[in-house]
Amino acid sequence: MLRTRLFAWHRELQDVHHRLEKTLEDARKAIRRGERAQALKPELRIFCYTFCSALGSHHRSEDDHFFPALLRQAPELAPAIARLRREHEVLARLLAGFQHALDGPRTSPRRLFQQINEVKATMKAHFGFEEGSLTRALHAFDAPERDARRMFGDA
Repeated sequence: MLRTRLFAWHRELQDVHHRLEKTLEDARKAIRRGERAQALKPELRIFCYTFCSALGSHHRSEDDHFFPALLRQAPELAPAIARLRREHEVLARLLAGFQHALDGPRTSPRRLFQQINEVKATMKAHFGFEEGSLTRALHAFDAPERDARRMFGDA
């Protein structure tokens, strides 16, 4: 695999993490301003659909394509990758709970704020662990072109 392509993917991973964190922080600010939950719900539903889709797609790509390819080259990363996959499941459950709260007719802004804080803290810890545990392996990574196509969406 071309090193420039791998470097670009690693950079994109970090950029995606930062964009997701910023989007989540924007939603937190809207809730923190004390706006009524009912008024926030349409905007937050759109946010949640977009955010949940982006994060879910990002994690599915990692789970289905990137992690298996990385494990073939660096099997010693199995414990770290197992943790990352578990964290993907935790984040999916937290986001589903947040979405469920948005659908509740009496959910308070305070409750939404608590839930979004939990999502943010979990996501931030996950991204930090992921970047920290995989950076060295990414610099040494070399995948066959067929795997690279799936990881980078060229298939």
